[in-house]
Amino acid sequence: MKMHFSSSDVEPSGKREAIEAAFRLHVEGIVDFPVDITPSTDMDFRLLDSVHVAAIATAPIRLTTRAADDGIFYLSVTALGGGVIDAKGRAREVCAGDITVMSRDRDCTTVVSVRSEILSIAIPKVLLVPRLAISDAVHGAELRSAPAAFLLQSYARGLLGDVDLRAAEQTLFASHIVDLAALMLGANRDAEHDAKKSGVRAARRRAIKADIAAHLTNPDLSLDWIARRQRLSGAYVRALFYDEGTSFTDHVLNDRLDHARSLLMSPYLIDQNIATLALMAGFGDISWFNQSFRRRFGTKPSDVRRTNRNGNLVPKPQGMPNLQ
Repeated sequence: MKMHFSSSDVEPSGKREAIEAAFRLHVEGIVDFPVDITPSTDMDFRLLDSVHVAAIATAPIRLTTRAADDGIFYLSVTALGGGVIDAKGRAREVCAGDITVMSRDRDCTTVVSVRSEILSIAIPKVLLVPRLAISDAVHGAELRSAPAAFLLQSYARGLLGDVDLRAAEQTLFASHIVDLAALMLGANRDAEHDAKKSGVRAARRRAIKADIAAHLTNPDLSLDWIARRQRLSGAYVRALFYDEGTSFTDHVLNDRLDHARSLLMSPYLIDQNIATLALMAGFGDISWFNQSFRRRFGTKPSDVRRTNRNGNLVPKPQGMPNLQ
């Protein structure tokens, strides 16, 4: 299940109740806002089997939760803002960049004192604790592995953007999140070995693909360039793509071809010639572009352009300026 909620879509009189209902998908609790604050919360939520991921952007708010014997741990990353978490009188200040781990075995009041952005991940105890070297590591306040925390955060946020996931994919992605959470908290030897083979590789591959997509038109884009940016070896990056039965070069080529096709179909770029659009997609050789395009799509770029002139209007490519 995937959901997006924005309080801006709700009438003022029903905002608090709507926000509380949205939070209830992730954690049961009572929501209150300061009297001088307009209730404002945006949330993206995804359920992956029994693992929940929620990205929350909210105005100052207080969330009160009651102890529950449901065996759920909440790992929260505060990207911006902060506040105070008070569980049974054990108050802890939270600032931007902090990672906290809470369990549902105690009453808790969370006060977000300024507008904040928080990534929260709910993981069942039965999935997480057996993978830890120290079973009560989830109750500690110190972060053990910053690299694993970064991978966990980027991987979880990426999953919030995926639209359609099959049941098997949800199970796999949930296991990757648990792998990364265990590494962050201190995995035992077997769990660490499994995580590095599965969750870590999946998270790094997703980060690399996002980096490629953001730099398709950069003439410096290469395996070595990406490897340096990601602080990995070229051999490791190459192996990540081999895991999927492809190569770094083929992935970049296919991404550029997909981008070129979207440019050719855009009515906002109808006056641009094909060579210009190929260059905008990262191709420096028009002959190579034409050959690759026909091999990939079974048609020529000019045919796609001709269809576009006579076909339906399609959306403007994301992030592309109007060049007319």
